[in-house]
Amino acid sequence: MCDWLRRLGIVVLAATAWTATACGGSSAPPSGGSSATPQLATGSASASSSAVLNIVALGDSDATGSGDPTGVGWVGYYSRSLQQKLNEQTGVTNLAVDGKTSDELLSELRSDPTTQQDVADADVVLIGIGGADLNAGDAHLQAGTCKGKDCYVPVLRAFGRNFDAIVTQVAALRHAPTVIRAITLPNALPGAESVIPPFVTPEIALYQAATETRIICQTMEKYGGRCVDVLHAFNGPSGSGDAYKTGLMNLQDCCYASAKGQELIARLLVKTGLTSIEP
Repeated sequence: MCDWLRRLGIVVLAATAWTATACGGSSAPPSGGSSATPQLATGSASASSSAVLNIVALGDSDATGSGDPTGVGWVGYYSRSLQQKLNEQTGVTNLAVDGKTSDELLSELRSDPTTQQDVADADVVLIGIGGADLNAGDAHLQAGTCKGKDCYVPVLRAFGRNFDAIVTQVAALRHAPTVIRAITLPNALPGAESVIPPFVTPEIALYQAATETRIICQTMEKYGGRCVDVLHAFNGPSGSGDAYKTGLMNLQDCCYASAKGQELIARLLVKTGLTSIEP
C-alpha cells in the first residue's frame, strides 16, 4: 500500500534503497449528525430504492485497488456491500491516482471543475491518501540531510494541515449532508524486511503509521466523519504485527493490501454506517 510503486521508482532513479511507509490509524468514535441517506444497520438492509447512491473516491494508490489482483479494491467492495445491504443501486467515480499527494488533492478540490462537480454530486466521499506524501521524507532520509523520524516531522505536519483542509473543502462543495469516510494505512514493514531495506527501522515505520493515523482519525472526528482503523485491524493492538502472514497484505505487490485485506477494509467501512456531515 501507500504508493510503493512510485516510491520504488524514486529510489531506482537515485540508485539507492527506498523506505517503507508504515500506515495506519486508531478508529475515531461514532460522530453525530443528520443523515441524508438511510442509516446503515450492520446485517440488515433498508427498504428498496430506485435512487442511485453516488460514491466518489479520492486519494493516491491507497484507494486505486493496487495489491488486489482483481483490481476491485476496497472502494469497489464497499460499493458492492452497500448495494447488497441497502438494496439500491450504487455508482462509483474513483478519482484516486497513484502518486497523488494531499497537496495535489487539495488543489484539485479547490480549483478543478471536474473534481468539484463529482464531489458536489456525491452521496458518499471516500478518502485514502497519505503514502505519497512521505516521498519527500524518504528523499531527505536517503540524502542524509536529516536522521530517522526527524525527516518526516515537517512532512507529516504539512499532511495534517492539508488533510484538515481536504475534509473542509469536501463538505463545503456539497449543498446537502454528505457521508465522508477515510481510511488509515497499515504498517507495511513487519513481514516485508526482505524487501524493504534495513535503514527503515521498526521505530520509523510505526511512527509514520501512528502519526498519520492520529491525523486522519482526529480530523474525521473533528468534522463529524469517521475513519477506519486499518493499522490495528491489520497489525494488531501494537501496530507491529505481520499483516503478510495473515494474508491481509500482498508481499508480491509490496506493499499494498491484498484482496483479502481490501475486502476487510470495505467491511469495516460498511460498519461505520451512513451518518452524514452537514454542509
